[in-house]
Amino acid sequence: MYAARHNFAFDAIYWQKIDQRFFEPTTCLDHDVWKERLDLLEPEEKEYMERYVDLKIREMDTRVLAWDPDEYTMEYMARMDD
Repeated sequence: MYAARHNFAFDAIYWQKIDQRFFEPTTCLDHDVWKERLDLLEPEEKEYMERYVDLKIREMDTRVLAWDPDEYTMEYMARMDD
């Protein structure tokens, strides 16, 4: 429930609690558990993940950050101009 309500904690909770419950305990540190689980994937799944990661890295390099200020920010900016 905590991980569902606090998305920042999902990764840590998944690897420490959920993964070990449905799979077997691992021999590596918590932050490297995913490396052991890669063997569970089919070659096609690994290829798909690699392409997806490559796409996301390219998007990260080219994306334009946009920010739509709300009415309070606009009012504050107007006051600063005066």
